Amino acid sequence: MTCTPLPPSTSAAAGCRASLAIVLLSRGAGYASGESELTVLAQHLHATLVARGLPLLSVQPAFVDRFQPALPQALDLCAAAQTIVILPVMVPDEPSLRRWLHKLIMRWRADRIDRTDSGPHSQRLIFAAPLVQTPQLADVLAATVQGALAQPPAHDVPAVVGEDDWEHDPKGWSIVPEHQHHVLWCTGPRCTAKGAVQLWPHLARTVRENPGLKKKVMLLQTSCQYPCNHGPLMIVYPGGQWYGPMDSSNIEPVLTQHVLHEQVSEDLCIQGSHTLARQSS
Repeated sequence: MTCTPLPPSTSAAAGCRASLAIVLLSRGAGYASGESELTVLAQHLHATLVARGLPLLSVQPAFVDRFQPALPQALDLCAAAQTIVILPVMVPDEPSLRRWLHKLIMRWRADRIDRTDSGPHSQRLIFAAPLVQTPQLADVLAATVQGALAQPPAHDVPAVVGEDDWEHDPKGWSIVPEHQHHVLWCTGPRCTAKGAVQLWPHLARTVRENPGLKKKVMLLQTSCQYPCNHGPLMIVYPGGQWYGPMDSSNIEPVLTQHVLHEQVSEDLCIQGSHTLARQSS
């Protein structure tokens, strides 16, 4: 995902003034359209701010967890701006998460100074107020209610009719999949910031392309598992072994050794027995 570009008609004027970038920050969604919806919102916000004459370079979507880009990646994409506003669109707001995100932003700034050897500079990093504290939010919600009341009855939730077995449709949702292992992959905020979401496709491909793993393993993303300093984290059940930090070089050998050869990768096992009970085939 890339920053929404500044239209050519306004780029010259913006370059002569203090440049501005917005990071539109959301929690990751558990559905496929979550990424596209935030992107559309970023595009609408970009158009609105440009129309108001702000010297805008970009509006960059970002996710706290489950999706990418994570906040450090988004800040990298907008690093050329003299002012970056992190705009949270998460409801409800979590004070503990907000405090950690502040530390993440401070760490990003310190790392960037080290990488570029530029020393401290005057770039502003602003974390906007939580969405639920925005005074105009109630007006927006009230307008949405009025719009819902004005829609025709044909758009209402339908009533149950006849003998339709709607509660058990589709049938596949009542069938327990065949597998012997749950592999829990942490996509909480801290593991996401350490690259867990970028690694998820590699993990999925490892299982999908190995017939032995594909038959025995069910992959599940989780929220924060808490020992964040060891992340990205992978927990394998029924053994209950916790592995970390995981990366693209160790996912396949650790998972293959654990599931197919019933051996624990001791150098990466941070919790749980180092001896696996034999599983029946």
